[in-house]
Amino acid sequence: MKPGAVRAVVLLALLAAGGAVMWRIASRPGPAADASRLTWIADAHQLGPVGYRDPAGAISPDGLWIAYSEGRFLRVRPAGGGPLVDLPAGEAQIRNIAWSPDNRTILADGYQTQAGWSLYDRVAAARRPLWSDRDPLHGAKISDLRQPAWSPDGHTIAAIVNARDGQDLWTIAADGATASSRRMVHRTAFPAWTPRGEIACVTTTDGRARVTIPCGGRVVTTDPDLDVYGPIAFSPDAATVYLSMANTAGTLDVWAASVDGSRARRLTSFSRDSYAPSVAADGSVIFKVQSYRTAVAVVAAEGGPSRPLATFQSETPSWDPTGRLLGITYGTWRRVVDDAKYPDIAQDAGIIAVDPAHPATATSSVVHASSSEDQALCWSPNGKWIVFHSHQDQSDDVWLRPAAGDAPPRRISFLGRGAEVGWPRWSPDGKWLLFDGASRATHRSVMFVAGLDQDTGAVTREPVELALQRVDAEVSHAEWLPDSAHIAVISKEGPGRHVIATVASAGGDERVVYRFASEHDAPGLAVSPDGRDVAFVAPAPDGFFQLFRMPMGGGAPAQVTTDRSNKTQPAWSPDGRRIAFTVWNYDAQLWRWR
Repeated sequence: MKPGAVRAVVLLALLAAGGAVMWRIASRPGPAADASRLTWIADAHQLGPVGYRDPAGAISPDGLWIAYSEGRFLRVRPAGGGPLVDLPAGEAQIRNIAWSPDNRTILADGYQTQAGWSLYDRVAAARRPLWSDRDPLHGAKISDLRQPAWSPDGHTIAAIVNARDGQDLWTIAADGATASSRRMVHRTAFPAWTPRGEIACVTTTDGRARVTIPCGGRVVTTDPDLDVYGPIAFSPDAATVYLSMANTAGTLDVWAASVDGSRARRLTSFSRDSYAPSVAADGSVIFKVQSYRTAVAVVAAEGGPSRPLATFQSETPSWDPTGRLLGITYGTWRRVVDDAKYPDIAQDAGIIAVDPAHPATATSSVVHASSSEDQALCWSPNGKWIVFHSHQDQSDDVWLRPAAGDAPPRRISFLGRGAEVGWPRWSPDGKWLLFDGASRATHRSVMFVAGLDQDTGAVTREPVELALQRVDAEVSHAEWLPDSAHIAVISKEGPGRHVIATVASAGGDERVVYRFASEHDAPGLAVSPDGRDVAFVAPAPDGFFQLFRMPMGGGAPAQVTTDRSNKTQPAWSPDGRRIAFTVWNYDAQLWRWR
């Protein structure tokens, strides 16, 4: 093997999502933390890089159980180690969990819809909907509740409701029989009960986020005086509030701040975010440390070793018409400080050279770098134009700019904020633009086709929604077939169920290519330049999300990648010989501090 190839293989091994050794190194506490007081508890594995948030995790009040989420699955096991409790799966991602003081009941979202709530019973290994017989709940829907927290006596639940004219702090009896609300003057988040029965929260006033006790009342000053990021939790004696604050690198550390305002202590110093403390009766603190890594790589279309194309955080690859350049999304995003200011996050669009012998250490050129989310660029077939997804100017739309020069981009779709436009694709004949986004009528993710002249950059037809008629599913990505008249689309039919189909760009002529099971919600797909094969990502026997290919006319999928790392977002090269993709790892490690 050539020296360059050896370096590439070694590098890919370091980037592999399953690299436990690298995880431990990346997450090792720094000198500011007292490592002797830290104990690893569990790893929560997220099931995809796009459309997911950090896994939730919390210790039971008695300190004996740890609960955490992995996609739509709630995991519970003894904090000291032991087998998992087998609980029913949710229908959507579980992003919030709250333990009841009875140490057996857990409140979690993801019931039927993302905003639905249910109660899990650890002992009975069962779940039931929250207050289903009382919805709407005293003037608000149960799905309107945000960031619920259980009172120390178990009699009451506090939660935030985003009302039309502001935010309300709700207190609800545990059985849902009674409830009251209070309008909050300032932005409010992360309610938490003190051991004395008061409701504290994080309140933003004059652009500064502070802990207030009671919620919206007295400010708990911290020394150093930094913005607070929730969730927050209190020590059993109510003298200390555990919270997170950003360091100079822009990631979070967990701090212990005295409620009386005296000097705070920094408890952690990891290379990524450490946050979301929860406290047990013995005073031990559980928090999570985030690990999010992505890098673009390439493999021969017929299969073989994967080789990295970049050594820095990069994803969503797309090829230029010559096959010599790769468009990527890059940046340090998937940090709590970014999420708090979403869509103003550190995620930009750029270009690298395709050279597996010398993986790029930085972008060779920047396509767009606004303060908002910029990603997923695509060239016109003649190479004159670039389209990309951006949240610039509070939009969630497709933007266009010349491939050469510094002319400012212009917005060419107007679905609006919250539409969650996906990755645009230009038709091979240069006349049409394809992207997914939220339907104006149903708000489900569908395909849109717009007319776009690759010579002038003129929009020749406004985006028109293209709905699937025979497949009841939400579109996650689509690609053109070579005739520029048909489209290959991957959609989610239900929890853990995906379908690949083809459809005419004018509607109709639908045909199902393949159905498969996967918990990876937005894996993308790619079509060979001759239109004969489709590449997609699915779970492999080795436990990783691997790249597969199969004939468009049907048949058995063939596994293309085999190295032990998760893959996503395949993109077929113009010459048909290679497939680029994103290698990713997205975990949360749960630690105990005593």
